[in-house]
Amino acid sequence: MLERARQLLRFAAVGLLCFGVATAVLAALCELGGVNYLLAYIASFVVSNIVGYFLNGHYTFQHQGVLDYRGVSRYMLVNLSLLTESSLLLKWLVDGHHIWYLGASFILAAVNTPVSFCAHRLVTYRLATNRASSY
Repeated sequence: MLERARQLLRFAAVGLLCFGVATAVLAALCELGGVNYLLAYIASFVVSNIVGYFLNGHYTFQHQGVLDYRGVSRYMLVNLSLLTESSLLLKWLVDGHHIWYLGASFILAAVNTPVSFCAHRLVTYRLATNRASSY
């Protein structure tokens, strides 16, 4: 139980770093590049999740062989699900409730952190760990 709490804290630390990366990419694309906020959000999500995959693999879950293409596929599949849900909620918050796009992305990050942790622990890294231990 204590190890899971430590993993959640490490995951949150990585998530905070990735959130900073995502926010910087989102703001730069929107404010400097004039890109639509939804397209910029998708781009920032992809960039931050690539960073997150490697950091979570090494730091959060201490997964060996983090360059596993199946692991990357699982990670991105989980995040694609989260991206779909988050994009719809972002549009709903921004267009429907007139919340500033960066504020709405903060709300979504807070909601997605525990959901994402559980999904990656159960799907991305657990499956890879189980396969490695079965050899």
